Amino acid sequence: MARKASPPRDAQAKSPQTRPKAMLRPISPAKAGEISLDYHMTLEALRSGVANQYHVGSMAQAIYMAMLLNQRGYGMAVPELFRDAEGVILRCRQAGLETGICAVDHDAYALLGQVLTLFDQQLAAAPVQELIAVNAKLKMVFSAANGGGEGNEGTA
Repeated sequence: MARKASPPRDAQAKSPQTRPKAMLRPISPAKAGEISLDYHMTLEALRSGVANQYHVGSMAQAIYMAMLLNQRGYGMAVPELFRDAEGVILRCRQAGLETGICAVDHDAYALLGQVLTLFDQQLAAAPVQELIAVNAKLKMVFSAANGGGEGNEGTA
């Protein structure tokens, strides 16, 4: 009688029983630090005037991620923070399109720094599944805004 082979060790490590536990925890501090550093370096590029539209888009992503996580209960920021940060980044984008220089002034830098500080706290607290859900929603909203969706996916 043939004996059934046991599943490979890798399959056991990634079984459905172990994945959900990881999804309920925040990302590792090392990964959170890596993500945070990338966004803070982006902010420094904007402050120093060496940024481009990629940096503006990256900062917009951080703003919207922080806003959506805040709406889901990860943070206690007032909506005006995100409204003001969105205005700053839209003005920066427009100036970059018109002049080729993507930069923020001292006040805008401080405001975006507040958003990134909140986002750092959210990365340390929000479970992976929340980060994935918010990222998916953000992709859907941007896709709809760029004409890639049906037009009503971004309404909440």
